[in-house]
Amino acid sequence: MNISKEVRIGLLVTSAAVIFFTGFSFLKGSDIFSNDNEYIAYYESVDGLQKSSMIQISGLNVGQVADLELAGDKGVKVTMSVNKKVAVTKGSIASLASSDLLGTKVIRLDLASGTELEEPGAVLKGDKDGGVVDKLSGELTPRLEELKGTIIAFNNALTNINSLVDKDNQRAITGAIQSLKVTSDNMAKLSAALGNQSEHISSIIENTNSITSNLAKSNDAVQQTISNVNKVTGQLADAPIEKTISDLQKTTAQLQGILDKVNNNKGSLGMLINDKEAYNNLNKSLQSITRLTDDMKARPGRYINISVFGGKKKD
Repeated sequence: MNISKEVRIGLLVTSAAVIFFTGFSFLKGSDIFSNDNEYIAYYESVDGLQKSSMIQISGLNVGQVADLELAGDKGVKVTMSVNKKVAVTKGSIASLASSDLLGTKVIRLDLASGTELEEPGAVLKGDKDGGVVDKLSGELTPRLEELKGTIIAFNNALTNINSLVDKDNQRAITGAIQSLKVTSDNMAKLSAALGNQSEHISSIIENTNSITSNLAKSNDAVQQTISNVNKVTGQLADAPIEKTISDLQKTTAQLQGILDKVNNNKGSLGMLINDKEAYNNLNKSLQSITRLTDDMKARPGRYINISVFGGKKKD
């Protein structure tokens, strides 16, 4: 069977058109050979939802957006193509959500409990879920406002500091820093000196520990000494100190009276001490007695005569 050239060209053009249309529909996300069920939902705003955007249940792709169009007061009409194997129950909700941090929009089907199914072409309740990005944005917005206020306050503080720190204050701060550096150097030198004397310091500490140990060992003796001191203190407290002092005062007064009488030439002792002539006479008498005693020792026979026969012997 001979096919004319024109027929072959026509068949080729027709096949190319069918292939082009099929490929274009596939790239748009439409499957012309699909027998999926379509459902409708309305949204005030689709926030970047596109044709061929995924329809998901629990993160699993079960369909795609077939069409988007304005619907007047109802907002935007979204036609969803859902796999026939998915049983869309009555009361299910089609929520517009973000699937990732980049904000890619999908429709998440939240299936209602029950067994009664929605008819193909039914209108599902549309809802909007903020998604991860919107939630993060909602949580970060107050924090960003707080951070903005903090930055403004910090900037104002820096401005005030710059206005307070003039050249004189800057020089004072520089001087203080230099003083701190000198102090730090001195501390380093002191630390080095202490390091060099560490053995000596250790010896001192050992001696101190030894002294402390000896004191601890002598604790009983110290306690005994304290006890003895307490006994002596108690005896002194019980002694008649007031009476003793009173008697001493009386004795002192009597002695003072005697001394006053002696000084006033009253009595023999006073006259003897204060009368020079009496003193001289007494001294002469004592000298005479001394000579007499010496002479009696030298020549006792002059004063004592002993005769066996009654005769007298004369010197």
